Amino acid sequence: MRAKSFLGVLAGLILLGACGRDARTHIDVFFTADVQGFYWSRPEPRWDNREAGGYAVLKNFLQKHEGAFLLFDGGNWFGSAPEGTMTKGAYVAELADTLPYTAGTISDKDLVYGWPSLRNIVEKLPYPFVVSNLRLENQIPWPMHDYQIRTVNGIKIGIFGLIDPQTVNKNKARLLGLQALDPVQVAQEMTALLREKGVDAVIVLSSLAASQENSVSETSIAEETPGIDLILSSNKDRENAETDQINQTLIVYPGSKLDSVAHIRLSFDKNKQLREMTFEDVALVKETYGEDADIAQRAATLRAGTRRKMNARVAELPAEITTSLTQESALGDLLTQCMYKWSRLDGAILNSDSIRSSLPAGKLTEYDLYKAYPYGDNITFITIKGEAFLKALESSLNAKDNFPQIAGFSVTYADTPRGRKIRRVTLDNGRVIRPQDTYRFAVTDHILAGGFGHDDFIDSLEFKNTFVEARQIMRSCLVRQKTVVAPETGRWKKVP
Repeated sequence: MRAKSFLGVLAGLILLGACGRDARTHIDVFFTADVQGFYWSRPEPRWDNREAGGYAVLKNFLQKHEGAFLLFDGGNWFGSAPEGTMTKGAYVAELADTLPYTAGTISDKDLVYGWPSLRNIVEKLPYPFVVSNLRLENQIPWPMHDYQIRTVNGIKIGIFGLIDPQTVNKNKARLLGLQALDPVQVAQEMTALLREKGVDAVIVLSSLAASQENSVSETSIAEETPGIDLILSSNKDRENAETDQINQTLIVYPGSKLDSVAHIRLSFDKNKQLREMTFEDVALVKETYGEDADIAQRAATLRAGTRRKMNARVAELPAEITTSLTQESALGDLLTQCMYKWSRLDGAILNSDSIRSSLPAGKLTEYDLYKAYPYGDNITFITIKGEAFLKALESSLNAKDNFPQIAGFSVTYADTPRGRKIRRVTLDNGRVIRPQDTYRFAVTDHILAGGFGHDDFIDSLEFKNTFVEARQIMRSCLVRQKTVVAPETGRWKKVP
């Protein structure tokens, strides 16, 4: 896309000529996306280090605007800011509900904590969300919508949303039951449907991640779907606003971190034909627009709570405790040992892919632990026959970049390219796992849902979801230790 980040510069995009300009009806569209947890005003290098950004400034900007408008959001709420990630996006329901959003959509990044967590945010917001190509058990997941129609100044606007299918469809373990359909086909179907319903313009809220290899881009949507007038793009994680034009379709990306808002003016002639679109990147500078006092206070309270939680001491680490995706790790042993001791069962299992970073040396904070295990997985107790357990553990050992981390037992195995690898599994009490005997283990609900890329653990005889978060148990375990030393590895023993 060609960058268009100039403050106050209009990028005029003439579509069908300029005749009849005096009789035109104008509709103003505002768009935010990729907030990534940056919901407050702060000095911004992009705007000469003036204080800018945040929902409080956006609210005041909108209140100063004359006339009716449409306001959309493109999702991607979490990102790199602790204020977003550590609260699992709670700020969105707290702050965005005070703004007059017309509709929003979500990105695949908003599903990082799973669909139930995201649904809890979306259902609290007073405006609708459109994700036309997302399905949960073959239906649009409640409370999402496939499209919306709004009438402004006598002009009917049709709106639908698209999410990137790659991340959703390849992450079936964490997004159990969710499926994203082909965005091009859905775009063609939705555009035809909205035109049949007599809309005068079609707007797409698109979080298609064009940066991913082989992903469908907004360019493809515009080229293959006649009848789309405006694509509002998100999920790009880029600093500056950008625009592009494909045939009669304008594509707008507003830039990330909510330090500006995209302004698109749609101009219609007396026959309700769209004649012109202009774009402006509006800097949300605090000294220009001021801040809404209520939102600013809410934001300050949320940030203070996050800072306290982020900096809270958990323990001291004399040395870094490392993790690995491809082999047994010290951190994997430490965290599974915490689960094992708490559960008082025969053992515990974690998948390496859920452990996202090592623990640094020195003061271990809540944020360090959050980065290491950012997921809200619950611990589930399973009762399983030895034969089924050995089969599930074998499948887990064969998982790519997702080595099983274990506690309460040790495994003797051969690293053979084919055939059965596991030779013997021995509990810490000396008992050898026998096919016909019954055992109890602690796993996460993510593992049970296929976290290793298989669902063999579902062959258990009994399941008990404790509804206790694994990270909560890990934290309590580390707090009690005060000074945490990396455990010796060696639960997995390779033999010829």
